[in-house]
Amino acid sequence: MNMPRPGFRSRFVPVALSLLAAAGWRAEAQIPGSELPNGSRARSEYLEATYTDVKAVLAEWHDHLRGGDVKKLTRLFTADGLYAPIEGYYVQGRDAVADSLTSRLSRIRGYHASLLDFTASGGLAYYLGRMGYRLDGPGEAGRDVSGTFVMVLYQEGRRWRVRSYLERPAAD
Repeated sequence: MNMPRPGFRSRFVPVALSLLAAAGWRAEAQIPGSELPNGSRARSEYLEATYTDVKAVLAEWHDHLRGGDVKKLTRLFTADGLYAPIEGYYVQGRDAVADSLTSRLSRIRGYHASLLDFTASGGLAYYLGRMGYRLDGPGEAGRDVSGTFVMVLYQEGRRWRVRSYLERPAAD
């Protein structure tokens, strides 16, 4: 029986590993699934999926606002959601939001919005946009309103809800 010479392995293994390393072989490359996904690709996919979900909420927001449906618009808010229209006051909680929307919604005409910025992380999403509408009502000859709004959304289960909505007038 041929037996390796003493010390053969102690000299052979480091030389073999050096040759394999020089050839670009790494042990972890042989393990299936060991590659990490590209971080920017995963982030982009998350933002794209989240934006698609948030756009659906914004479409509902727009439809309910233009249709004057206070109940449906109020249901888009979290239980402790905050609503701060351009007049500078704010209300918090669904009941207070519903009261505020009841008095305001019938006066809003031609609401429109566009995206300026969007990001999300975990169960929170942030949407910054431009908005404009005409505010009519008793004692008002009609006032054109334009500015920016921020909408922060919170994910409850699979559904995104408005955590806060804040309007600010355009700078003069």
